[in-house]
Amino acid sequence: MDKKLLAAILNALGNEHSLTIMGVLARGEHYGSELAKEAGISRPLLYLHLKKLENAGLVESEIRHFEEPPYTKKFYRAKNFELILSLSKIKEIIK
Repeated sequence: MDKKLLAAILNALGNEHSLTIMGVLARGEHYGSELAKEAGISRPLLYLHLKKLENAGLVESEIRHFEEPPYTKKFYRAKNFELILSLSKIKEIIK
Protein backbone atom coordinates (compact mmCIF):
# COMPACT_ATOMS: atom_id res chain seq x y z
CA MET A 1 0.00 0.00 0.00
CA ASP A 2 1.28 3.45 -0.83
CA LYS A 3 0.50 6.72 0.96
CA LYS A 4 -1.91 7.89 -1.75
CA LEU A 5 -4.06 4.75 -1.37
CA LEU A 6 -3.91 4.91 2.43
CA ALA A 7 -5.04 8.54 2.35
CA ALA A 8 -7.92 7.65 0.00
CA ILE A 9 -9.04 4.81 2.28
CA LEU A 10 -8.86 6.95 5.41
CA ASN A 11 -10.67 9.80 3.66
CA ALA A 12 -13.41 7.45 2.43
CA LEU A 13 -13.93 5.84 5.83
CA GLY A 14 -13.49 9.03 7.86
CA ASN A 15 -17.19 9.84 8.05
CA GLU A 16 -20.03 8.23 9.97
CA HIS A 17 -22.19 8.06 6.81
CA SER A 18 -19.48 6.12 4.99
CA LEU A 19 -19.16 3.73 7.91
CA THR A 20 -22.94 3.25 7.95
CA ILE A 21 -22.93 2.53 4.20
CA MET A 22 -20.13 -0.01 4.65
CA GLY A 23 -22.06 -1.63 7.50
CA VAL A 24 -25.17 -1.99 5.33
CA LEU A 25 -23.15 -3.35 2.41
CA ALA A 26 -21.38 -5.80 4.72
CA ARG A 27 -24.77 -7.52 5.05
CA GLY A 28 -25.17 -7.81 1.27
CA GLU A 29 -25.44 -5.89 -1.96
CA HIS A 30 -28.04 -3.15 -2.44
CA TYR A 31 -29.12 -0.84 -5.25
CA GLY A 32 -28.96 2.94 -4.83
CA SER A 33 -32.33 3.99 -3.44
CA GLU A 34 -32.57 0.86 -1.30
CA LEU A 35 -29.12 1.58 0.14
CA ALA A 36 -29.98 5.22 0.85
CA LYS A 37 -33.10 4.12 2.73
CA GLU A 38 -31.22 1.49 4.75
CA ALA A 39 -28.45 3.97 5.60
CA GLY A 40 -30.97 6.70 6.47
CA ILE A 41 -29.46 9.33 4.16
CA SER A 42 -30.46 11.15 0.99
CA ARG A 43 -29.49 9.71 -2.38
CA PRO A 44 -27.26 12.69 -3.31
CA LEU A 45 -25.34 12.27 -0.03
CA LEU A 46 -25.18 8.50 -0.58
CA TYR A 47 -23.67 8.89 -4.05
CA LEU A 48 -21.09 11.37 -2.75
CA HIS A 49 -19.86 8.80 -0.22
CA LEU A 50 -20.14 5.86 -2.62
CA LYS A 51 -17.87 7.65 -5.08
CA LYS A 52 -15.19 8.03 -2.39
CA LEU A 53 -15.60 4.42 -1.31
CA GLU A 54 -15.36 3.16 -4.89
CA ASN A 55 -12.31 5.32 -5.63
CA ALA A 56 -10.61 3.88 -2.55
CA GLY A 57 -11.34 0.34 -3.76
CA LEU A 58 -13.66 -0.48 -0.86
CA VAL A 59 -16.91 -0.77 -2.85
CA GLU A 60 -17.69 -2.06 -6.32
CA SER A 61 -20.78 -1.61 -8.46
CA GLU A 62 -22.57 -3.39 -11.27
CA ILE A 63 -25.36 -2.20 -13.55
CA ARG A 64 -28.08 -4.77 -14.12
CA HIS A 65 -30.77 -4.67 -16.78
CA PHE A 66 -34.40 -5.64 -16.22
CA GLU A 67 -37.38 -6.08 -18.52
CA GLU A 68 -39.67 -3.87 -16.41
CA PRO A 69 -39.22 -0.27 -15.21
CA PRO A 70 -36.85 0.80 -13.93
CA TYR A 71 -34.99 -0.97 -16.70
CA THR A 72 -31.59 -0.63 -15.08
CA LYS A 73 -30.38 -0.56 -11.47
CA LYS A 74 -26.90 -0.07 -10.18
CA PHE A 75 -26.03 -2.49 -7.40
CA TYR A 76 -23.26 -1.87 -4.87
CA ARG A 77 -21.33 -4.34 -2.77
CA ALA A 78 -18.51 -4.00 -0.26
CA LYS A 79 -15.15 -5.49 -1.11
CA ASN A 80 -13.48 -7.41 1.67
CA PHE A 81 -10.48 -5.61 3.19
CA GLU A 82 -8.44 -5.42 6.34
CA LEU A 83 -6.76 -2.27 7.54
CA ILE A 84 -4.19 -2.44 10.31
CA LEU A 85 -2.64 0.91 10.99
CA SER A 86 0.08 1.82 13.45
CA LEU A 87 2.78 4.42 13.69
CA SER A 88 5.35 1.90 12.48
CA LYS A 89 3.12 1.01 9.50
CA ILE A 90 2.83 4.70 8.56
CA LYS A 91 6.62 5.04 8.86
CA GLU A 92 7.02 2.02 6.56
CA ILE A 93 4.59 3.43 3.98
CA ILE A 94 6.06 6.95 3.99
CA LYS A 95 9.76 5.92 4.08
